[in-house]
Amino acid sequence: MLDTSLLHHLQRLVAEVNLDLINSLVEDKDMLAENLENLVKKERLEGRQEGRQEEAQRILLKQLGLKFGELPVWAEQRLEQAMPAQLEEWSAAILTANSLDELFKD
Repeated sequence: MLDTSLLHHLQRLVAEVNLDLINSLVEDKDMLAENLENLVKKERLEGRQEGRQEEAQRILLKQLGLKFGELPVWAEQRLEQAMPAQLEEWSAAILTANSLDELFKD
């Protein structure tokens, strides 16, 4: 049979280990919740950016069609592959461009 003081000491050690484990689990849960929240924010931001880019492409496509008529496939592909800064540049350049080749020159 175990000595009472030894038993008491063992019980205290077990309780401390369990408390450490519980604290660790709570901290892990909080960290996971924060990471999940950050991931959701990042996905929302990326979704908004993609939406703005698609809208810029749609507007520029319409403007090009009105100014130059039906667009060739290569011009539509350039629009689809363009980064936001390039779309912005073309949106301004369309006002003075006399042809698609002039607008899309590198």
